[in-house]
Amino acid sequence: MTAEARVEAAQEGSTGRAARIAGLVLGPALAIGLVLVGAPVGLSSEAWIIVCVLSLMLTWWFTEAVPIAATALIPLLALPLFGVTSAADAASPYADPIVFLFIGGFMIARAIERWNLHARIALQVASRVGTNPAALIGGFILAAGLISMWISNTATALMLVPIAVGVIKAMAEHGYEDARFSAGLVLGVAYAASVGGMGTPVGSPTNVIAMGFLRARDIELSFGQWMLLGVPMLVLLLPGLWLLLTRGLKRAGAQDALRGRRVLIDALTELGPMSVAERRVLGVFVLVAGAWMLRELLILLPGLERLSDMGIAMAGVLILFLLPSGARGSNSRLLDWQTAERIPWAIVLLYGGGLSMAAAMESTGLAIWLGEALQGLRGLDLLLILSVLLFVTLLATELMSNVATLTAMLPIVAALAAALGINPLLLVFPVSIAASLGFMLPIATAPNAIAYATGYVELKRMLRAGLALNLLGIAAILIVNATLARVVLG
Repeated sequence: MTAEARVEAAQEGSTGRAARIAGLVLGPALAIGLVLVGAPVGLSSEAWIIVCVLSLMLTWWFTEAVPIAATALIPLLALPLFGVTSAADAASPYADPIVFLFIGGFMIARAIERWNLHARIALQVASRVGTNPAALIGGFILAAGLISMWISNTATALMLVPIAVGVIKAMAEHGYEDARFSAGLVLGVAYAASVGGMGTPVGSPTNVIAMGFLRARDIELSFGQWMLLGVPMLVLLLPGLWLLLTRGLKRAGAQDALRGRRVLIDALTELGPMSVAERRVLGVFVLVAGAWMLRELLILLPGLERLSDMGIAMAGVLILFLLPSGARGSNSRLLDWQTAERIPWAIVLLYGGGLSMAAAMESTGLAIWLGEALQGLRGLDLLLILSVLLFVTLLATELMSNVATLTAMLPIVAALAAALGINPLLLVFPVSIAASLGFMLPIATAPNAIAYATGYVELKRMLRAGLALNLLGIAAILIVNATLARVVLG
């Protein structure tokens, strides 16, 4: 069984067969029922069709009646068929420039994974922080957080959890056994992988969805601006996660701790010296990441005025396809198509479907109607409104895909921002981050499922630690939004 198959098996309990069958029936029934009820006063029939289609998609997303990515294809059929938009208008969001930023980021990540550069960086970080149990947990948290800023959280967890399990077993074989340490180490990797994804636009699918949603409304949020808000989230949450997972650890003798560190050193030794391919991939990655962060300065240079984040990503991908790997006796390139084509296309499709529905909501007037319906909230305190949005998003993302959750939430959030007369960024960014929080259930994220599948984490421990980290995440979002967001976003 492949690593990806083990993840799917660990998440299989998210919805049972009965729920999926019920969802197959309930989704169309709900949509047809809404059609029969008819549109409320002030809403066009085209806009009401959007509501009906959304009800079908949300039901199927929640019950996983069909694969989530397949659900994202519904707009391509339904919107033109019912005369809501043309086929071209329904399909164009699937090729949004942000989609290609996402594809480029995925392909660069695949090149990094192909040459095991991510494993070397993670092992170097984890092996240098110390040898006692608390330090080992901290090292793995730091490694997972840093790697997941650029690599998918699932890939990060798949790489680091087996190494963490090796550390646990090595220490147990020589007398150090502590359930808190075992659970803390694997949960630290899983949770830090999700937290790290908040730091950059390419760190999580939800981040790219938010940027694309804003871009469709002519609101620019640059790579650097995202990092100015996302990295402080890591600074707040990763130490908090470490404190949460290291409380009450049993002390280990010097020899026990050294044995744990030996596992990391042995894994590094097995990698051997850094290869030419690793060095070249690292060089390309540093150039691309630097260009993303400095794009606002680069566009001031002659000839680079139209440089975009997507363009930077595509330049990096093309360089990887062109540069030879330098592997002895081989004429391979740093990236080949067999490697590049294994990116998660399902997420790309899901993202395109969300953008297509959001564009249709705008063109049919549904977004404006929602904004007018929410005018009654204008007198409420913004902090209260934002807190409610964050908790609703958090609850939904614990039970269904974070991508599906955010896709459903963003049009409502944008309409609410219009009703309140505030910059949409001040609501879109925090809600997007909240969609990455789900830490309580094994089904909430793939890293959670990977950690739970090790057998070292009891459900009640995940519920308790996840609830605490969720609350800490909400607090961190509110702090960042209150202190930095207005400065960075204007």
